[in-house]
Amino acid sequence: MVRNWVTEGFLCTGCFWLLVCAEQLWQKEPEKEHSRLCPWECVIFVQMWPGSFCVSLPSKFGCVMSKNAKNWTIHGLWPSNIKECCPYWHLFPSDLTNLVSELNSHWPTFTNLTNFQFWEKEWEKHGTCAGCTETLNSPNKFFGAALFLRTKYNIDKAFERAAIIPSCKWSYQLSTFVDVLQPLLGHQYELQCVTDRQERQILVQIKVSLFRNFSTGCLPGPSMDISPYKPCQAQRRIFYVPPNQKNPRNPCL
Repeated sequence: MVRNWVTEGFLCTGCFWLLVCAEQLWQKEPEKEHSRLCPWECVIFVQMWPGSFCVSLPSKFGCVMSKNAKNWTIHGLWPSNIKECCPYWHLFPSDLTNLVSELNSHWPTFTNLTNFQFWEKEWEKHGTCAGCTETLNSPNKFFGAALFLRTKYNIDKAFERAAIIPSCKWSYQLSTFVDVLQPLLGHQYELQCVTDRQERQILVQIKVSLFRNFSTGCLPGPSMDISPYKPCQAQRRIFYVPPNQKNPRNPCL
């Protein structure tokens, strides 16, 4: 058999760069044993509500709202305060063969990207940083873990049991959501809102901070993200708006 030296050389080069990435990642905080092995302690699991995602989306991005957008979807699984660890560790369709159907349903994009392009960005930005722990050390494990967490921390079921339903006519106190979510998510979570054109506070996503074993309660450091989503304010009522396929940027018109 003739050996394909070009292909083997490419693979070896890829392995070399993965080792370089790992070495750089591990050396960020060499004074701490756990940091030397993996420089993050908490991972943030983020679920997004399709009905309000496009409210603050910049106009340069197209907003595509499918008819099936009726449930909370995955926004990401983010190791805390670390990003883009290994640009040489690429995501390929073959990495997700057994997960594509579930990912299309539960981790879709609502922009003009394809779903796979969205997953690529999430992998490059966050997944490559998660790979220093055994439970997340491959694309299949990383995306599979997010799907598992969506089932474990199911916002749809929690809201349904509490009779919290989407509406443009009535709103909720923050305490109503807290009473429902705290037994499910523990104490380290955050409801995030945006303000629509009518100056209403609208629930857009929920972030829960988890330990590496995916249990709740990990205390993350201050977030370095610059995001249009802000912690929901207790002094203002919160709208939980239904998805609007025709006008997703202003769903209550």
